[in-house]
Amino acid sequence: MIEWRSGLSVDYRSRITELIAAATASDGVAPVGDQVLRELGRDETRHLLAVDGDDVVGYLNLSASMAEAVVHPDFRSRGIGAQLIGTGLDAGSADTRIWAHGDLPAARATAATLGLQPVRELLQMRRPLADLPPLSPTHDVRTYAGPADDQELLRVNNAAFSWHPEQGGWTEADIAERRAESWFDPQGLFLAYEGTRLLGFHWTKVHDPSLGEVYVVGVDPAAQGRGLGAELTLLGLHHLAGRLGAEADVTLYVEGDNTAAVKTYRRLGFEVFSADIAYARPAVN
Repeated sequence: MIEWRSGLSVDYRSRITELIAAATASDGVAPVGDQVLRELGRDETRHLLAVDGDDVVGYLNLSASMAEAVVHPDFRSRGIGAQLIGTGLDAGSADTRIWAHGDLPAARATAATLGLQPVRELLQMRRPLADLPPLSPTHDVRTYAGPADDQELLRVNNAAFSWHPEQGGWTEADIAERRAESWFDPQGLFLAYEGTRLLGFHWTKVHDPSLGEVYVVGVDPAAQGRGLGAELTLLGLHHLAGRLGAEADVTLYVEGDNTAAVKTYRRLGFEVFSADIAYARPAVN
């Protein structure tokens, strides 16, 4: 049985978190992004549950025009995933997309069954933290000092990512939400200034002792073309290497069609590790 819920009890949030953990352990890739975990407690997000007795065996998160779904490994090949996704797309807008993290064969098969088409590719790139290029700083950089920095951080972020469906249009609440995360480290958020004006930033993240992340690199469009993005990225890589050690790896996510960014990251030693694919129903003419 599948059912919609506009709010989740603490018990259901725990069950869904356990479901996601089971799928991650089985597949080697998380079936949903961090945003889904944050939205488990939000009433404005729509939650579609597949329930077998007292067990939650499948889950779909529908927020705005994006959906993400997961089915417990023990309950796959029963059509649950297709039912969740079909119901979710029916409830969403015409441009609602469903993400397939890792582009696993089972996800591709379900997409084909439902007649879905790939419409967006998000690459995960990785490199070891050993043998980093040397730092050659040319800008005034400091770390995050607290909420007083948020206004400039928002201005640069929203200008740099005005085109981006998830990263653009951030508010103070978005920063505050991430500042409350257990992984947040103000010493890992680097801000590059020209006088009092923020030019760009690099927000790093640590997943575990073996993996760090280039979480967000944003450069004011007026400051682009100066090599600031590469400089900030490299600064963050050296920070992560100092914190995790040269044996650890670092990852990042970049749009597959953002050729300039992909080239920059390749020059810094990153290679494609995996891909997340967004699927959608064909447009109706």
